[in-house]
Amino acid sequence: MNIGSTRTCDVLIIGGGSAGLRAAIEAHDAGANVLIISKNKKGDPHTVLARGGINAALGTMDPEDNWMIHAADTLREGEFIADYERVEVLCKNAPEAVNELVNWGARFHREKDGRLTQRFFGAHTYRRTVFYEDWTGQEIIRVLLDQVSQRKIEIVDDVYITKLLKSRNAGDKREGSDEIKGAFGIDLKKKEIVRFECKSLILAAGGYTRVYAVSSSRIFENHGEGVALAYEAGADLVDMEMVQFHPTGMVWPEKAVGTLATEAIRGEGGILLNSKGERYMKNYYPERMELGPRDIVARATYNEILAGRGTKHSGVWLDITHLSKEKILDRLPTMYEQFKNMDGIDISKEKMEVAPTAHYSMGGVAVDIKCSTKIRGLFAVGEVMSQIHGANRLGGNSLLDTVVFGKIAGGEAAKIAKEIREAEIEKTEASLLERQASNEKESDGNGLFIAKEPITFRNEIQELMKLNAGIIREEIRLQNGLKRILELKKEFYSKDNILKEFKIKDNADNYENVVLTWEVKSSLVVCEAIIRSALMRQESRGAHYRSDFPKLDDEKWKTNIYCKKEETEMRLFKGSVKEITGPLVDLLKAHVKAEHHREFE
Repeated sequence: MNIGSTRTCDVLIIGGGSAGLRAAIEAHDAGANVLIISKNKKGDPHTVLARGGINAALGTMDPEDNWMIHAADTLREGEFIADYERVEVLCKNAPEAVNELVNWGARFHREKDGRLTQRFFGAHTYRRTVFYEDWTGQEIIRVLLDQVSQRKIEIVDDVYITKLLKSRNAGDKREGSDEIKGAFGIDLKKKEIVRFECKSLILAAGGYTRVYAVSSSRIFENHGEGVALAYEAGADLVDMEMVQFHPTGMVWPEKAVGTLATEAIRGEGGILLNSKGERYMKNYYPERMELGPRDIVARATYNEILAGRGTKHSGVWLDITHLSKEKILDRLPTMYEQFKNMDGIDISKEKMEVAPTAHYSMGGVAVDIKCSTKIRGLFAVGEVMSQIHGANRLGGNSLLDTVVFGKIAGGEAAKIAKEIREAEIEKTEASLLERQASNEKESDGNGLFIAKEPITFRNEIQELMKLNAGIIREEIRLQNGLKRILELKKEFYSKDNILKEFKIKDNADNYENVVLTWEVKSSLVVCEAIIRSALMRQESRGAHYRSDFPKLDDEKWKTNIYCKKEETEMRLFKGSVKEITGPLVDLLKAHVKAEHHREFE
């Protein structure tokens, strides 16, 4: 095995976004030796694309708000398949998380009297979204990186992880007896294979929306690598069919297709118009119009385009010209520059052309309330994990979950690392060597290979998902999509398509194709899980809309769908949603609206 170098640490974190950075800070402060690995350049994770804000029931604008109302909004928006205990943790800890960022120097927008400004986002009862201009994610990364730097936590960027390493006690065949040991990866700078050894590992590697042709993710991220790494290691996946399509992505110019036009635009008063100049949301969701739930607004927009009321580039108009240019430059400066630079549009004078874009993965790796998978020492946090947002995510909750659960994951990973370290001290050198030998067969081998033309596979997968498993789904297309994904899987792994035992130094010019190969490998796992889960869920709930089953069916489908690896096959099974108890019960009963059982006409 051609290994360039081996690094060791207590806690290994895969992902340099807000979830990974916050986890690293907490693990370090708990006494662990921490190493962060990022495939992107330091300071440029996917988090920087999060524009609109971070939620917390601070009550600075609406004193009536509190964590329970925030939690009720989150559960309702998720159509009641999120884990309510995790939602409680998210919303209870939100004010502390935001105030922590402020204390660390976050420059969130303030009112003239010094209060933190909070804006409306879709489906929120009150104004609770805190923001910095319209690049809140980048501000949070700036603050977290500063804290990481102060603690001298090392970040190794340009490393692409290809495999997680685990071990099992000799002779122990029980589920849950596996332990994480590290990871293999490719150092893209040095063009060599690297090995990382650790006592606990946190996956903070992002979501999987780039498996779609039109996505708000950049082309090099969110192919589901973290999800696939966990699945291949033996962790379960859940809610994989729940992919959120943001209502407003750019549709022109071609190079900008899918690029997000942040929800902050609608939060500041932007309206949606079809090609006839009609404010069409009054026909779909008159109560909140453009600030309705994301799934409703996205499907309404999609429906207008299908009905022939779309624009020249198959979009609709997003109009904010009724606001003063001064306010636009104060609240939405990045959006002003984005449209000006990409499309030559002055949004203070001209309308924006937009359409739905694949934006967020509600599904992902199954974890418990401490962010732990069923593999000891393996944690997941951020968009790679699941069951916080249910069937649909509230805008502004994604940045929040990265810092709230990042803190939890970091603390728990440090605790596990300490336990393992103390246990190892008690062992004799002989017993350690004996255990290492018994685990060598499972741990050895990097499995690295390269496909002949991975870009061809990637392009077909993305187009296939757009056509067969997009905003509106039905059985025939899903079946066709699954059939083709399984065919592509067979073609991809055929002996004619791959070069086994690929040595990156001998093929330095092709190292980019190694990354492309692994993006396809991950996408095949993710897409199979999305389509199989979408086929199984014979109802419409949140972001998952089946035109052949247009109604929500709580009796049969108020449940989570899990994907489990059994040898080489993917098996699906249902899991019960935890019954809500405590103070949220009465609040939800008092506020349950007819919209929970809404249908889309």
